[in-house]
Amino acid sequence: MKVIICGGGIMGTSCALELARAGAEVTVLEKAVPGAEASSAAAGILGTEVEAQSEGPFVDLCRLSRALYSDWVKDLEKETSIELGFRERGVLEVCYNNDELDRLKALRGFQIEAGRSELKSAAELLQLEPGLSSKIAGGLFFPGDAQIVPRQLFRATHIAAQNYGVKFTTGAYVRRIVTEGSAPRVRGVELEDGQLLEADNVVVAAGSWTPLIDGLPLSKRSVIPARGQIISLRHHLRTLSRVVFAPDCYLIPRDDGQLLVGSTLEFVGYKKGVTAAALRDLLQAALRCIPALAEAEMDDSWSNFRPYTEDHMPLLGDGGVDGLALATGHYRNGILLTPITAKLIKQIVFKEPTSLPLAPFCPK
Repeated sequence: MKVIICGGGIMGTSCALELARAGAEVTVLEKAVPGAEASSAAAGILGTEVEAQSEGPFVDLCRLSRALYSDWVKDLEKETSIELGFRERGVLEVCYNNDELDRLKALRGFQIEAGRSELKSAAELLQLEPGLSSKIAGGLFFPGDAQIVPRQLFRATHIAAQNYGVKFTTGAYVRRIVTEGSAPRVRGVELEDGQLLEADNVVVAAGSWTPLIDGLPLSKRSVIPARGQIISLRHHLRTLSRVVFAPDCYLIPRDDGQLLVGSTLEFVGYKKGVTAAALRDLLQAALRCIPALAEAEMDDSWSNFRPYTEDHMPLLGDGGVDGLALATGHYRNGILLTPITAKLIKQIVFKEPTSLPLAPFCPK
């Protein structure tokens, strides 16, 4: 079976790896450098519960993917000898006053009752993370959430895919999906230079660039780029040991002493850039949460595009044409949803029963 994957980020590369493991002949087409966009610029929060707003198909998908993560990481680390920074330390969400805390408890009541989050007093939070501000009023602990280092994850996935024979072609701009027959079936893809590449199946994993590919059952606004800006700080002392969500920012510690502060949400088209206003707002929010960061050094900053969908649901599953599958629109949860997306795409391509119903994630 020949499969073409449009998009060489973490989603496309992981789908390629899963398909190649199952015996498919896979080619990944990437317009630029594989992993150079959202995949390597992501924060790496595996926030199944901290990101959840209510029960439903999306949270089911996230929980299923989170359950796969430990074994998935072990396999990748064994195959590549690359340490992925996978840490199961939980995630905190903090508030600065009782009104904020009451709203948080009301929003998260379904998780507290199910034991997926734990209410913590200010003293308990400071015991977990002594670097937090003494002005914090309380918050929640999500013990099942975790983190990973996306750049290392992508590197390992890319190497593992190559080891299974996956071919990566860079500078390949996919113009359209090519179909044939009265009951349309995928024939392959047409590149910008007019070249036709044939395949039995095509998987679209192009992230924010998905609508630029013609021949998909999607509107041009189905997936749009949402810019996020992130700052990297370094402090001579370790200020955090786990991910913290605070009003107006989140903070992610790395084992090498790096502390990431993110992130903004901006709809500016395909315009990259780190702005003064974003730096100001993120730094103010971070300093409010961890006052000791006033002595930290800022050693990097970057922006990336998240593939945003209006309902925040990924476009995942049958593309409406025989042989076409979608794996895009994962918005803030691309890293978290990578293992389950790869597994589902393999099931779709090989016409196996899927791990959960995909109707909620198909194009409307």
